[in-house]
Amino acid sequence: MKSLKTSRLRVVLILLTISFFTVNSLEAFFADISLPKIVHVKKIVTKDSVGFEWQSVAYNPSVTGINVYRAEAKPGVNQTYVKIDAISNRFATHYVDTTIKPNKKYFYTFTTFSGLNESLHGDIVPVKTKPPYRAVRVVSATQVDINVVKLLWVPSSEPTITHYIIQRKVGNSKWFFLTKIKGRLYPEYIDTTAYRGHKYSYRVFAVDELGMSSVYGNTVSVEVK
Repeated sequence: MKSLKTSRLRVVLILLTISFFTVNSLEAFFADISLPKIVHVKKIVTKDSVGFEWQSVAYNPSVTGINVYRAEAKPGVNQTYVKIDAISNRFATHYVDTTIKPNKKYFYTFTTFSGLNESLHGDIVPVKTKPPYRAVRVVSATQVDINVVKLLWVPSSEPTITHYIIQRKVGNSKWFFLTKIKGRLYPEYIDTTAYRGHKYSYRVFAVDELGMSSVYGNTVSVEVK
């Protein structure tokens, strides 16, 4: 009988060990309804990030942290939630997710945890990120001298834009980075590396200080003679 109990105990320990190495080390194993839920969550959404705020759960000394779950919105009722972070501090009341994309829908929910115990999920928080910056309209690319092309575009009306990225390609080759132009109101670039006998195409992206870029817009081309 003792041998049988010992064998069962070993099986349980093996199963727990397997579970430990197949989930995140902060993933909870047991639901604990005594732990507080995260509800009434406030949010601020931008193009590529979202900030959350909730009421403190620090009043419960059993809480050791907060789990963050996210799901990408899909057709139908069922969404697949993935734990994207664990805040190992019960005093935390804010979280910012900077790993999302513009013009997409997400759902978030939060739990509190204590060791391997986890609260029930709190409110489901829907998030719709803002669309990316509008494309820059390139007006013209004109040869103004030997091996010199002048590029003109319409400056972005977005006040958060800080610079432009200009890309160029030769013939049917791939696009590559040509230069960076600082200043939202700047409308032109003089390309002095365009050589006779080649066809060049150009496009311009508006970029903010955080690196968020506009979608690509029209392209203009010029035959250098």
